[in-house]
Parts: sequence; C-alpha cells; structure tokens
Amino acid sequence: MATSEMERKGPCTGLTVLDLSTMVSGPMAGQIFSDLGADVIKLEAVGGDVMRAILPHHNGLGAYFSQYNRNKRSIVVDLKSEEGRRLARRLALRSDLLIENFRPGVAGRLGLSFDELKKEHPGLVYLSIKGFGEDGPYRDQPAYDQVIQGLVGFMAIQGAAGNPEPIRNAVADKVSAMSAAMSALAALWARERNGGIGQKVVIKMLDAWASFVSQEEMKNHTFLDSPNPPPPLRQIYRVFNTLDGKVIGLIIQDDQFRGICAAVDRPDLLTDARFGKPSDRLKNVGELHDELAPSIARMSSAAFLEATREHEVPMAPVNTLERFFEDPQAKHNRIFPVVEDPEFGRIRALGFCADFGETPLRLDARAPKLGEHTDEILRTAGIADDEIRRLRGAGIVG
Repeated sequence: MATSEMERKGPCTGLTVLDLSTMVSGPMAGQIFSDLGADVIKLEAVGGDVMRAILPHHNGLGAYFSQYNRNKRSIVVDLKSEEGRRLARRLALRSDLLIENFRPGVAGRLGLSFDELKKEHPGLVYLSIKGFGEDGPYRDQPAYDQVIQGLVGFMAIQGAAGNPEPIRNAVADKVSAMSAAMSALAALWARERNGGIGQKVVIKMLDAWASFVSQEEMKNHTFLDSPNPPPPLRQIYRVFNTLDGKVIGLIIQDDQFRGICAAVDRPDLLTDARFGKPSDRLKNVGELHDELAPSIARMSSAAFLEATREHEVPMAPVNTLERFFEDPQAKHNRIFPVVEDPEFGRIRALGFCADFGETPLRLDARAPKLGEHTDEILRTAGIADDEIRRLRGAGIVG
C-alpha cells in the first residue's frame, strides 16, 4: 500500500523528515527513519531520483529504487525556479530533520543551507552526507562507492596475489547511511536535552567506510613503536568445499576445536602441538584449515553441518541469495517480508534489523511513485487546493 494509506508506527512516530537526497547513502538514511515511524517526505526534482531509472521496473516503479525508499511520501518540485525553491524551503522549515547529499555548495545556491534555515528554524537537525567532507583537497571531487573503496585500502585485502578486488556491493554508501542515521538520532536526542536547539551533522563517506572496515588491519599499525607487529589473519576467512557445496565458519575456542575434530573424525589433531591453544590455532590457522579441508570435502554439506551443529561448532553453508530466502531462521526473523500491494502485487522487501517491544514498526508500505503524494504534502503544509492547481499549471510541482 502507499505510505499515505497507512498509520505510521514506530519509535520515531511524530518526526517529520525532509529527504532531499538521491542515489543510496541519503535515501537509505531516510528509509531508516521511515522504517522507525517518521513521516519522510522525499522531495525530488523534475525527473526524479536518478535511481528510479535502474532496471528492473514493474508498472514504472524501479526495484532498486524501492529498496531504499519504502514508507516515504514523494513530492516533485522544480528546484530551478525561484518559487520551487521557496516551496522546498517552506517544507524544510516544517521538518525536524533535513537530509541532503548535494555536492558542496549546491544547498546554498538553492537557498537550503543550514546557515540560512537555522535563522528561522533553530531546532532543525540538518544531516549533510558528503563524499570527502565540506573542505579539504578532495572537497569538490565526485565520490561514488567504488571511489571510496579504492581509496581506503580494503580492496588489497579482498584480493590476493597483488590483485585488489572491490566488494561488489554499495557497502561504503550503506555504511555511510547507517552512520548518518545514527548520528542524526544522536543530534535529535541532543536537541531534546539542549532546549530544542538543532545542529548540522556532516557525514563523510571516506571517514565512515575507513572507520568501519579498517579495525582488523589496524592491529598491525596500532603500536607505532612496536618492532614486531603480528601477522595478518586474513586466512581465517576460508571457504571449504564439500561433496555438493561450500561451507564457512570459524574455530577459536577449545570446545569448538574439539567439536570440529569430532565432526570430521580427526581426533589426531587434538594432540598436534601446532593447534594446542587458541593462540596456536590462530598462528597456524592456514595449516589447520589445510588439515581439515580433505575431511570436509568427503562429506555432503548437510552431513557436515548436522555434525558441526551437534558439536556446537559455528559453521554455515555458503548460500546464494535465493537459497537464503528459504533459510528457516531468515523466514522466522521475517528478513524478507512479502507485502501485497493493490497496484504492484506481491513485493518482497527487507525487514528492519531491530524489534521494538513497546513501539513496534510497520513496514508494509512500498516506495512511492514519482510525485505520488504531491497534493497531499502541499495540503499538509497549509496550501489550498486552488493554489496547488496553480503550482501544477505553472510546472512548479508535478
């Protein structure tokens, strides 16, 4: 169903968010707020968010766009016109939170900078997501997920033998979105404790991804005066072949080591000095995996996983996404809820990662069609129907 047809529910019910962002990082941050019950108004320029164009489509609505914009309401405003910019400003001044990921300087040219808006709305929390920040040598450079991945250094870890590999997923964008939502929630809480005073929050994709992904490798670069940094532990990420598939897991604790030896019938490893203590097993993890691999390869995935679960060894199948849809825990957790929409039929979505005991969420609204709620949003802003007709006729809204 459309967002306007449902009652907003969640811990952020009552908050109004103006989402001026496009692509992934800003829209996902906005979707987190919409999932939490806020009224998120997605203000789109004429033509809409570029992500709407990505295939596949169904009845004109893009699947990729849908995964970052559910539960929102959409209004189309011509931001190239002075009247359109005044209208966007009017909506901003009615909001608790504004989200934008324009290039530096664009918000100011639109009359939507924090410095301008706070004069009339000191309680506004203004969330600005930038690739590199608002200053510095890369300030004006365009930033996409691949650019951030290349800079931060993690691609060298993903690859092997001098062949860097990206994570083929918009991970830097999505980590930035989660960092942005977390920081905005903190700023909204600070407003409650600070006499209703808002603030500007700037999220830098470069910093967000670096701080998220670098901890493991930083262990070798933490104590700058240590002469003997430990070796990297990348070998703990080993995929094992079975007779009919692939599995992955981690053996750290003594009971897990005893369990894996029992599961694959290798009791001889229990007395191998290379693997006696957890520190020994980590030091020699590559050799441990080499010892286990032939035994695992002689078992079917089902037999291996049954044996390891019996002995409480943390192992899992290497699934495709389609197989994960059918995973019993995924079904139990409703990670992929399917909702019925009268116009678009069955829509598979993604659930929210937290359950709230007192303020449960409602996640059965699809992403909006372009400009679907324009009139409704304008009426909420106190604009009369005859004025809405005039704005439509003039092409200011669509």
